[in-house]
Amino acid sequence: MRGRLATLRVVVAGCAILVLGCGQQADSVGSGRDLGAADSGVPTADRGLPALDSAAPAPDVWISTPGADAAVGVDSTPPTGGAPTHDQVKAWAQAYKKAHPGNGGKDWDIIAKTPAQLANDPDAQRLLSICGPDQRPVIPLLAWEYGGADHPWINPQASALVYCVYIPVNPSSSHWRYLAAVDHVTAHVYVLFPSDNPCKSKTGAAQVSDCIGDSTNFEILVDTASLHDGKDVGYNLAESSTTLELLLSDGSKVHLVENL
Repeated sequence: MRGRLATLRVVVAGCAILVLGCGQQADSVGSGRDLGAADSGVPTADRGLPALDSAAPAPDVWISTPGADAAVGVDSTPPTGGAPTHDQVKAWAQAYKKAHPGNGGKDWDIIAKTPAQLANDPDAQRLLSICGPDQRPVIPLLAWEYGGADHPWINPQASALVYCVYIPVNPSSSHWRYLAAVDHVTAHVYVLFPSDNPCKSKTGAAQVSDCIGDSTNFEILVDTASLHDGKDVGYNLAESSTTLELLLSDGSKVHLVENL
C-alpha cells in the first residue's frame, strides 16, 4: 500500500471479507449482504456517508485548484484514431513491462511516475490516457502495492486487463467525492473492457472480486482513489477512509470495497 496500513472490507459473492493491509490474513466477517450495500448492511447514505449521486458537499470543503491530470502532467486526451482495443492495450502493457525491468520491476509502475518522468515517457503517457480525464488505469500487469513489503499485483493473469479508478478532484464530482466532516472518500471504478473481463459472466461486485487475483490487490485500487493523498488538488487524504463503488456496464453501481 502507498504508505498506509488499511483494513479492507470486500464484497465477495454477497459476503463481506475482512482484509488486513500489507498481506495479512483475510477472514470472513459476515455473509448474506446485498451487493449494493456497504458491508455493514446499511447503505452508504444511511451511515452518514454521501452517495455519489446525492447533493454536493458543502462548499467549505472545496479548494479551487487545477484538475488532477494537469497537476501531475498527464494528458488525458484520448489518442487520435479512436479508443484502443483490449489487444492493443495488452500489447502496450506487455511491451512496457519488458522495456522497464529496473528497480526490481517498480519502473514499470506507470501510476508511480513523477511528472518529470512522464514528460519523457510517451509510452507511459499513452497507457495513462486510456481511461479518460481524472481517472487512472490500474493495469494488473504493471501495478504495484507499496508499504510494508512492496509487491506487484498478485496473480495478474486472473484479473481484468484494466480497472479504471476515479482519482481526487476538487470540487468533488459525480464519480469522486470527499466528505471532510468524516474524512471519507467515495470513488467509482469500472472494468475498461467488460466484454473481455474473465468474470464477465458474474453479477454485481463479483465481476471484480471473483477475478481480483488476491484480496490484497484491492489495496492498490483503494490507494489509487486517493492518488498522492489528494495533495495534487489541495486535500490531505493520508488517513481517510474510502468506499469504492463498481460502475457496471448498464450504468448502475454496487458497493465493491471499503477501507476503514
